[in-house]
Amino acid sequence: MTAQQQAGTVLDGKYEVLERLGGGGMGEVYLVRHLHLDEKRVVKILRADRVSDPDAQKRFLREAKFATQIKHPNVAILYDYSRLEDGSFYMVWEHIEGEDVGTRLRRDGPFPVKIALELATQALRGLNAIHAAGMIHRDVSPDNLMIFNRPQERPRLKIIDLGLAKNLEADPDLELSQDGMFMGKLLYCAPEQAGLHKGETLDHRTDLYSFGLVLYEMVSGLPPWEAGTPQGAIFKRLSEDPLPLAGRNPEVEVPPQLERVVRRALAREREDRFPDAVAFIEAVQAVARQLDKSATQEVPVPRPGAAAAPAAPERTAGPAGAATARELSRAEKEDLLARIERAARRVREGSKTVGRVEALLAGGNLDEAREAVRRLEAEEPRARSLPALQELLAAAEARAAGAPPSREGVEDARRRAEAEAAFEHVRRAAAEGGLDEARAALQHARELVARQPPGGRGAAEERAALGELERRLAAVEQTAERQARVDEAAAMFERYLERKQLSLARLAFETLIDLAPTHRKRTDFESWLGVLEEEVELERRADEALAAGRAALAREDFRTARRQLAQLGKADEARARSFEEELQAVEREAEKSADFEEHRERIERLLRERRLAEAQQELDGLAELGAANVTLEIYRSRLDEARTSARDEAQAEAFLEAYRGRIEAGDLAGARAVAGELQRTAPGDSRPAELLTEVGRLEGEADRRRSIEQGEAQVERSIAAGDAAQARLALKVLLQVAPEYKKRKQIEKRIGKLKR
Repeated sequence: MTAQQQAGTVLDGKYEVLERLGGGGMGEVYLVRHLHLDEKRVVKILRADRVSDPDAQKRFLREAKFATQIKHPNVAILYDYSRLEDGSFYMVWEHIEGEDVGTRLRRDGPFPVKIALELATQALRGLNAIHAAGMIHRDVSPDNLMIFNRPQERPRLKIIDLGLAKNLEADPDLELSQDGMFMGKLLYCAPEQAGLHKGETLDHRTDLYSFGLVLYEMVSGLPPWEAGTPQGAIFKRLSEDPLPLAGRNPEVEVPPQLERVVRRALAREREDRFPDAVAFIEAVQAVARQLDKSATQEVPVPRPGAAAAPAAPERTAGPAGAATARELSRAEKEDLLARIERAARRVREGSKTVGRVEALLAGGNLDEAREAVRRLEAEEPRARSLPALQELLAAAEARAAGAPPSREGVEDARRRAEAEAAFEHVRRAAAEGGLDEARAALQHARELVARQPPGGRGAAEERAALGELERRLAAVEQTAERQARVDEAAAMFERYLERKQLSLARLAFETLIDLAPTHRKRTDFESWLGVLEEEVELERRADEALAAGRAALAREDFRTARRQLAQLGKADEARARSFEEELQAVEREAEKSADFEEHRERIERLLRERRLAEAQQELDGLAELGAANVTLEIYRSRLDEARTSARDEAQAEAFLEAYRGRIEAGDLAGARAVAGELQRTAPGDSRPAELLTEVGRLEGEADRRRSIEQGEAQVERSIAAGDAAQARLALKVLLQVAPEYKKRKQIEKRIGKLKR
């Protein structure tokens, strides 16, 4: 295998390389297409120069094992892990059509605060799944958080690259890289991860700190500290608080509560940070709710128990004399409703009587008015309007007998009768549910009572009656408001049920039953909810069976795929038929591939032995068997490469000589240019990548020397300033870069001589 795979190369007989995505210390990463499923995936291959390294193999396998333990929508999926013919290990990951947070930040600047909070919630949920599996990520950074959109969906986020993930009980020998540096990125590491807090082991709060740094950048577009080098950033996060998030970017308005959340996440001491990802999520969602009551992660329905309290039910004495509510029986409820209806009818009839008597008296029909009052006395002796009507009748009789009462008395009686009529109007309207009419009548009654002199006859009784009516109307309004909430919850339940949103439908139903335990459609709603739960459960089983079946297809494990097909058929026949077609197509392709495998192996052997004429004959035979065009083109290309290899070798030797000359002269930039030119001239040659790796190593050593020089300068400046504490901190940072630093004892003595 060459150091880098070329576009068109087929790995393990099923993954066609489309392009190289990048590479790192452990492996090379490629975008590939699964030839059988016609689906894009990401393949990570252990680097050629690490294949023989047992520790590298162990770490590579550990990444794959860790990934298989995590099944979460916010963590990338691992589909496969295997070994190529040349012994190189590879793993196959989900391909995410999107971009990482770092790319998005560099191109567009800060995220809108609401979007940042929404994505932060998803990232923290993914971290919580990793932590729940007993692991920590250790490399949380913008480049390892992928954002993508599906049609008609909000932005989604997935955590990628578990290459540095660590089991909290893992082998400690794997914790350091070859050059002694800690695992992870300097710019996003916690103080304990950089080794600045001696004796501390890492835990899940390390990841939360790193994500706090990411969230700070997502909101502001800038890092929490101004530092020229990664080492300087470590130094500042140990000795300085982060710059305030609010005002860090004048173009971004940061809510004060978000400032508090991020500052807690970035606490230097782990005990001061969020205890776990769940607590971090709750804090982020609290900020989101304050920004927008209809935040994405919240359900826009009344919380159970938040509705206005109903009229107080009958209460009984509980333990220790405490009052507890007693549920009325059905018979008691029916009797109560009947009494309410009778009382409402009496109110309506009494109100009509007041108006009729006033009309009769105004028309001089004294006898009929007298008869109406007597009938009211007989039927409703406790009617509130009766005293005022009796006074009006008495005044009318006195006037008819020639002894008219005082004008003030008549007016007062008329006003009181009018007030009682208004009271009755309020009662009637409230009983019939006419709240607007009842409010207007109550206002009229208030005006009539206000006209009564404070010491007038019946003034106290009228004010008491008015107060009682105000309380009654408030209770009716409360009941109406509660009913409106009940109706709203019922409507939301039916809407979520229609959309098959089970969790929301269940929440709406629970809210409805909290508000109205005896709702008339409760039984129907429970039945509908049960049907939806069954449908959702079947769909979940179908999704799981389909995902497991397709994963088995990717591994060409047809027996498992057939088992999953049977499970899928029990849950969703339509999708089972579709998947069966996929399975049959892959099985046919596998059978065909087996026929070609023998010819392919012979071609591979002949190519390795450089027996090109025989390889050409075997390739012609493979074409006659109907091999795929892509396979034929690959072998034709390899034959062409082999034929030109001799010519390329002579040309490459001149470049190698020039490269060695540049290295001996210390011209690393020139050496890199020569290696790059060789790579462009001979793209199939493995040596350019090896030369570039060597140049990279030498450049890294040069960078390390510069970092040591910068660290020494920082130590010297601190010693010159007489600042012992600052000098010790600078020495710690320097020792992170160069643990074997030879002048360590000498500098420690010099620091020790400084005044404390």
